[in-house]
Amino acid sequence: MSGSAAPALPRERRLTGRMVFLGFLAFFGVVVSVNAVMLSVALDTMPGLTTDSSYRASQRFNRDLAAARLRDARGWKVEARVDRDASGIGAVTVTVREPEGTPVERITVKAQVQYAARRSNDRSFDVVRTGPGLYTGTAEGLVAGAHDLVIEVERDGETLYRSRNRVMLP
Repeated sequence: MSGSAAPALPRERRLTGRMVFLGFLAFFGVVVSVNAVMLSVALDTMPGLTTDSSYRASQRFNRDLAAARLRDARGWKVEARVDRDASGIGAVTVTVREPEGTPVERITVKAQVQYAARRSNDRSFDVVRTGPGLYTGTAEGLVAGAHDLVIEVERDGETLYRSRNRVMLP
């Protein structure tokens, strides 16, 4: 009376066309979803634009080129230094001198750091004259990384000098 039951064999799974199609859809669905997320993040952080309207910028090109030649003819020596502390407070020091070394007077200096990856991290410095040809300023909320330091020197509303230099802030 030994009734031995044969062990149940596992049911064989067959690969059907429906399973292949669903796997195909799932794979490419994941690929397209990840690409969409990466594209939106890339465009949000770096749109690649340095000007809002290239047409308007092209209309000003000849005027800006003539102004740059005048700036070069002045021969001013402009030196700038920007530092950032651990709390994100930045300090800029700008000296403006004539070719002979005498300080340039009756000017207004503007300084701004433009973050290379996101415009929302751009910061302007509150620059004041602290001595003959010496201008200093501070700004809060500077993030570490590569920035463009933009210096503008004006007199009576006319931009006499403009420079853009890449700086690394720790």
